[in-house]
Order: sequence, then C-alpha cells, then structure tokens
Amino acid sequence: MKKVRKIAMYGGSFNPIHNAHINIAQAFVKKLKLDKLLFIPTAVPPHKSAGEMVSAQHRLEMCALAAKYVKKAEVSDIEIRRSGKSYTADTLRELSELYPDSELYLIMGADMFMTLTDWYQPEEIFKLAVICTVPRNDDDMAALSEREKQYNEMGAKTVVLDLKRSDISSTEIRRAVFEDRPISKFVCPEVEKYIYANYLYVNRSEVNYVRLHKVLKARMGEKRYTHSCNVSDEAVRLAKKYGADEEKARLAGLLHDITKETPHDEQLAIMERFNVELDTLVRSSPKLWHAISGAAFVRNVIGVDDEDICNSIRYHTSGRAGMSVLEKCIFIADFTSAERNYSGVDELRTLCNKSLEAAMLYGLSFSISDLALKNSAIDPNAVACYNEVVLRLLQKTEVRS
Repeated sequence: MKKVRKIAMYGGSFNPIHNAHINIAQAFVKKLKLDKLLFIPTAVPPHKSAGEMVSAQHRLEMCALAAKYVKKAEVSDIEIRRSGKSYTADTLRELSELYPDSELYLIMGADMFMTLTDWYQPEEIFKLAVICTVPRNDDDMAALSEREKQYNEMGAKTVVLDLKRSDISSTEIRRAVFEDRPISKFVCPEVEKYIYANYLYVNRSEVNYVRLHKVLKARMGEKRYTHSCNVSDEAVRLAKKYGADEEKARLAGLLHDITKETPHDEQLAIMERFNVELDTLVRSSPKLWHAISGAAFVRNVIGVDDEDICNSIRYHTSGRAGMSVLEKCIFIADFTSAERNYSGVDELRTLCNKSLEAAMLYGLSFSISDLALKNSAIDPNAVACYNEVVLRLLQKTEVRS
C-alpha cells in the first residue's frame, strides 16, 4: 500500500515571521510526523488592511530565511501568485491538486482557530484539511477545547497542541523596529538582518542615524562600512570648507555605497522596480550600477527625496556636467576618505584643500585614465564632467593672465 504523505499548510501574514512561528512549525513537524510543511504568506489577507503590511515579496523572502530553521519546511508563493484576496479554501483546493493522495493539515493561530466558522467556505476547509492550532496564553486552552468540540461535531478533524506559550507578536516586532528597540530575541538572525537591510517597519518621518547605520551594517561588510563612515566625515569637512550643506553631506556620504555589495541581479531588480531606465552602455557595465541603484534605493526605500543628496549618490563615481558643490564634495570624499592609500591619494588630498575644481580634475583624470588603460567603457557623464572642469579652469587661467 502506498504511504500517504502528510503535508501541512502554515499560512498567515508573516509580517514579519518570528521565532514563535518557527517553534510552532517545528512542534507540528515532530508531532504529526509531517513529510512537508509549507509556509504560505498571504498576498492580501481578507481580515487585514493591505496598508498594514510590507510587500508580499519581502514577507516571502523572510519566510524563506526562517524556513531553514524547520526540518521539512519550504516556502510557497501560491497565494502571492493568485490575484485578489487570499482565501484558505481556495489554497487548500489547489494544494489538494498539487499533492494528490496526501493528507493535508492547516496550521493557524488561536485567534484564527476561534473564528474559523466566519471564514470563506469553512465547511470546505473542514473537508480538505485537519485543523491545527496552539494556545496563545494560559487562558486559551479551555476555549480552544470547547471550539474544537464544536468543529468536531461539524465533521472537522482537529489537533490542538498544548505548546509552551510565547508572547511574541508581529505587531510588537514592528513597533520595536519603529521605536529603534532591539528585535534579536524575537526573530532569527537572518530575518533581523533582512529587516534592517531593507528598511522595513521604520519611521520615515525623520532621519535617524542609528537606524541608518544598522541598514549599512546589514548590507555591507566591515571594510565597506568603514569606508562609508569615512566618506561621510570627509564630505562634511569639504562641505564646511566650500559652502555646501553639512548635514546633507553627512547623509549622502554615509549612504553613497549602500548597494555597492548588493548582487547585480538584485541591483537590476531595484532599478526595474523604481522605473530607472538604463542605456546600452550602462546596462552592459555592472560596475556603474551601484551608484544608480543606490540613488534609487535611497530615494524610494530610505525615503530621502532631496534631489541634491540623491544626485550626489547617483553621480559619485562618474561625476556629471553641472554638478552642485555637494555633489563635488561627495565625489572627492569618495577618493580621499581616511582609509584610502593608493598612489596619488596624498596629492589629491592636498589639492582638495586648495581647490575643489583642481581636485575634481585630478580625480576625473585618474579614473578616466584607469578605465582607458583597462579598455573599459567610460561613462559619458564622466567625459562631460571632465570637459566642463577643464574649460572652467582654463577660463580662470585666461582671466588671471
């Protein structure tokens, strides 16, 4: 006789998924001897406002990270791919077709279990799956047992697992992030890093440097993080010397390399998501992407809509014609930050203390020559910037003579 596979659906908003979800999944895998457990984040849950949640893709990614902690666990986008609201009855019907000759289990929280008869097609849910839950607190067990009896009389099969209580909630985690309180005891390390790296659940009404440093540490290694901090410090110094906004310099310098260590496919996804068009040269030159994807990320994810800051990030590697003083400060700070030790950096540091324009010419000449020697593509913005600086310095020389 063919063995009947046991497959559980663990659905929910997972906004975000946390350690209590992981513990519940682990307990049911063991108790029921499951062959597979599917974390299935909802697209648009019928009982919640979509405005309360981060994107379905973010929640799917976090579930994938957490699933690594549960034996037999996988993540399914079955509800995300389905348009409209996510109804459990529809998902169970689809799962029964995907896994014929299998016994389906539906895992849910105690509050969902208590209201199951108010769901869409509850009789169909009872027919398709064994309903599983755990108590939320010490007072839940009696009520759950009473409701379990009611469901059993309606023909349902149920499992109420008396698991050790947990006071973790997604609501509390979101509030903790918003208030800059630690969340490491609530979520697995990979989910914590993902939340910080993608700037989720934060208060975007003000610039918070503690939070921004968490973002950078989650998105880059220690060496790149140190460089970003040094560029920020140098940018502030140059801004003060040459009359740019020091606070903008601090922020732009800190964030200029925010996607530098982001994989190229993810950088492309960022640019596509925010409708950034790439010409043929740029698309074929991945080394140019991080400035472009970084500016898009800072504007649309971090929520910095200051045009000068975003342009300073966008053109910090190439320069461009018509650069503002702030843009030039970031461009030069990237070349001269404290940890830089390449041949010529001391000369550039000397120049930037005398003339921002002369430092720009030196930096542009250095980068364009280096690219030419490597037979690499040169961004037309860099050429336009170089020509503009040369002409401006030439005009100043002619005036003096």
